[in-house]
Amino acid sequence: MMRQILLVAVSLLLAANASAAINEKEYAKCAIVEGEQARLECFDNLAVAKKLNVRQVKPASFVGKGKWYVSVDGGSKAVTLTLNADSGKNRWGKPVYLVVRCKNNTTDLYIGWNDYLGREASVMTRVGTNKAITQSWSMSTDKNTTYHNEPIAFIKELLDSPKLVTQVTLYNDSSVTAVFNTSGLANIIQPLRDSCGW
Repeated sequence: MMRQILLVAVSLLLAANASAAINEKEYAKCAIVEGEQARLECFDNLAVAKKLNVRQVKPASFVGKGKWYVSVDGGSKAVTLTLNADSGKNRWGKPVYLVVRCKNNTTDLYIGWNDYLGREASVMTRVGTNKAITQSWSMSTDKNTTYHNEPIAFIKELLDSPKLVTQVTLYNDSSVTAVFNTSGLANIIQPLRDSCGW
């Protein structure tokens, strides 16, 4: 039992990030508490105080995923696929990013432009060598992100293409063009499809 408690303590230490690091004095204080239950309670309280008691979402590993970052949260069944643009940055140099997500049984596809878009946004998209299409997309409350209105159909279109070109006009009338290498999406989409039931 002592070994299990020590394993829990070491796990807590390893899980801590820089902002929530447990200093040696706090760790030592719990380590010297007498009684297994009291010692475990001390470590549990330390984890709560340092906000280490939440489920840790780990990136999933896939073969042939291209440049996609994959996050699967088994507890909530949320699946998030994120891709930074190969080219396309806002005026401050922050990259444009694409997110395909299933959360709470809802599929979303959105583009984070990292810039203020104004009150409405028309997004031009060209999937592979197909003809470019301009459509009105929904927007986030901070007006920095656009949401595709028919995400599942658009995602299915992306599955057959290695490239997506997008463009939006910003509030100040300048435009941002972002090019995404969507290769590998077909290799990582299944957990998202399973989670959202399509």
